[in-house]
Amino acid sequence: MDRNSIIGLGLIFVILITFAYINQPSQADLNTAKHRNDSLNSVRAKSDSLAAHIQMATVKKEIIQSADSTSQINAFGSFASFSNGTEGFVSIENEELKVNFTNKGGRIYKVELKKYKRADGSPLILMDGAENDFSYGFATRDAKAISSKDLYFTPVVGKDGKSLSMFVKLTDQQYIEHRYSLNGNLQLVDVQLNLVGMDGVIAPNNNFLDLNWKQRILQQEKTHDAEVKTTTVYYRYSNEEPEYLTETKDLKEDLKTPVQWVSFKQQYFNISLISAQAFDNGNIESKADESKRSVKTLTANLGLAYNHSGTESYGMKFYFGPNHYKTLASLDIGLEKIVPMGWGIFGWVNKYLTVNVFYFLGQYIASFGLIILLLTVIVKTILFPLVYKSYLSSAKMRVLKPEMDEVKAKYGNDMTKLQQENMKLYRKAGVNPMGGCLPVLLQMPILIAMFQFFPSAFELRQKAFLWSNDLSSYDSIFNLPFSIPFYGDHVSLFTLLMTVSTLVYTMYNNQMTGVTGQMKYISYFMPVAFLGFFNNYASGLTYYYFLSNLFTIGQQLLIRSFVDDKALHKQIQENKKKPVTKSKFQIKLEEMAKKRGLDPDKLTGK
Repeated sequence: MDRNSIIGLGLIFVILITFAYINQPSQADLNTAKHRNDSLNSVRAKSDSLAAHIQMATVKKEIIQSADSTSQINAFGSFASFSNGTEGFVSIENEELKVNFTNKGGRIYKVELKKYKRADGSPLILMDGAENDFSYGFATRDAKAISSKDLYFTPVVGKDGKSLSMFVKLTDQQYIEHRYSLNGNLQLVDVQLNLVGMDGVIAPNNNFLDLNWKQRILQQEKTHDAEVKTTTVYYRYSNEEPEYLTETKDLKEDLKTPVQWVSFKQQYFNISLISAQAFDNGNIESKADESKRSVKTLTANLGLAYNHSGTESYGMKFYFGPNHYKTLASLDIGLEKIVPMGWGIFGWVNKYLTVNVFYFLGQYIASFGLIILLLTVIVKTILFPLVYKSYLSSAKMRVLKPEMDEVKAKYGNDMTKLQQENMKLYRKAGVNPMGGCLPVLLQMPILIAMFQFFPSAFELRQKAFLWSNDLSSYDSIFNLPFSIPFYGDHVSLFTLLMTVSTLVYTMYNNQMTGVTGQMKYISYFMPVAFLGFFNNYASGLTYYYFLSNLFTIGQQLLIRSFVDDKALHKQIQENKKKPVTKSKFQIKLEEMAKKRGLDPDKLTGK
């Protein structure tokens, strides 16, 4: 190697050493690099740990799924694959109803009445939530207890949007179908339960499907207590009068013979289950909700006969709607009997007079305040002859009072003789002492019938008139800051008007009949006592009673204007001169007295 080569190599070596020294990393660069390496190592460790966890979770899930699958098979047998799923909802509707269904149990989940509102103005939901139940159970050949509420159905909505089928298909030849369809524009939902090929699945000794229906009744009206008092279970045995559980306490009752329908009735609405073929025996129950989250919980457990044929079909209908008498009567199954009309003659008055007047006038007049006014006019016109006779009889008694006072002064210590002489005076004068009472008694069925009708009249629900925003509930012109026992926490103006008009009528009547002493004060006490009773009642009822009092006072003033007491007294004196004729009833009484060995003359005061 020559001298130049050695010098060149030396220079290259120096340059390399110098470059390496200049570019060597600082301590900060070394720390950064170390931190980066530590982070990479940590990420790798975490990644490896996560992968391990994922692997362990996958293995655990497979073990759980395997255990669940085994458990489901043990519990549901051939229905195991339908016992697991995700709950979903589907709806159908018409002009009256919007009905939501859940695939879990293949049942109705929620029902909205589209034309009505709750008392607070919110949509009227008649059925809602998972706390309700409509399911049936059966035993299988492999000894599994199956309930439809535990199965997930596959929904198929009809092309018209008003029908729906829910399926659980074991095979194409073995399946359960729940078919629902809306019945036109009515509040009816047709239900068809079809079991196809299930005779090979259901146990041979299983002769009934156990139908379970439980409903949590939601509050719809202003007063919770009023709804509690009117909510219960009605039912009808085949071809018999409907019966019901009393509303005042919790009850459970066995149904021992086939039932045509069961109705969960509340104050103004009901949910009724109607069977095409009668339900077999079961039981019903009514239980109040102490928490007041709802009104009551009503339950019906019913039997559906299973005949082990290849195809079993059960036809039913749900009615979701108002307690409207005419609407329910049109179903022709006696469901209108859930509307309380009263018994005996009171029911006849409401069925044949009140309901028809409301229905007829309601087609032409929008204001039910005016309809109640016209109803009052009709009733008072019909009763006017009785009012006239009552007034005339009272006027005769008033004219005779001086003579009766003379008899009392003469025979006051001998009650038997006093009664005989008074009867003798009545007979000669041609006066019936009961003539004033009988017409009043004949008017009582009307008053009691109205008392039955108005608080339950769906026609009045949420109908406003004057200051009352709802004629089916109490009207309030002032809310008290406290509650008065037997009165309440509000002031009802219609009740006040009714009370004042009753006091005025009582005062006028006492003056006309000459009532004195203790009876006079009792007659004033009763209207005041009723003030507290009626303060919480339907304002439509107190409005009717107020109008009725006004018309009665007006009729009596009218009659008084053309009944002359002097002329009446003269007529009575002329009657005394005429020979006394005996009525057939009086002759019959005397004959009966003779047969018993009694003296007829002493009985009649001769």
